[in-house]
Amino acid sequence: MSKDKTETAKIRRAPKFIPFMLTGVLLGGLIAIILSLSITTQDGKTAGFLTQLLVYCLGLGAGLGVLAAVVFDALTARRVKDVQVSKTSSN
Repeated sequence: MSKDKTETAKIRRAPKFIPFMLTGVLLGGLIAIILSLSITTQDGKTAGFLTQLLVYCLGLGAGLGVLAAVVFDALTARRVKDVQVSKTSSN
């Protein structure tokens, strides 16, 4: 004997946070490299300067990527669809 149950489920699109964060990290790294190449110090040392820029820009990029994902998630949360789903179980 099979028994069918019909329930209502909510479906919405939600962003994946990791790709947003990784995109922010990549953009932050690119910005750090561009800044490092465009800024020259008086003594000509750029290795420590690049490391500091990378640390700050990578962290800032990751944070901005997650913030973009949260904003995108809040915008898509309004578009929720209700659908009928049926669960079939047999004994």
